[in-house]
Amino acid sequence: MTAILVCTHGHAAKELIRSAEMICGVQKNTSFVSFEEGMTVESLQHKIVKEVQTLNLEKGILFLTDLKGGTPFNVLIALLKNYKQSELVAGVNIPLLLEAFIQRDSQKVGKLADQSAIAAVQGIYRYTMPTQQIEDDF
Repeated sequence: MTAILVCTHGHAAKELIRSAEMICGVQKNTSFVSFEEGMTVESLQHKIVKEVQTLNLEKGILFLTDLKGGTPFNVLIALLKNYKQSELVAGVNIPLLLEAFIQRDSQKVGKLADQSAIAAVQGIYRYTMPTQQIEDDF
């Protein structure tokens, strides 16, 4: 089973995991790190490394973060070289997490990252209210 670590600004990582687990059940080999206000880059890096050590990396690790170019993203980029089979996807949302949770037993980490990124985009939908058509009696 591919390990999954979610790292976001604030407490979003924890809550995204909790929300996804409401739909597909409690997940093993999954963790999160929150980048909190006032935290240094070094402190965040240390927390991530420590948290990754609690996971089974035999099948690789999928890192998920909220924002391309943000501090969690940049720290994870620097850490990727330390993990043999690792991928990073920015833009984490619940559809992405659900896809990753459901497919991680059957897909290699690279394919899992690709499929999860597609699910994230497909999970975004703009609803348009139907317009009422006025019938003319003429």
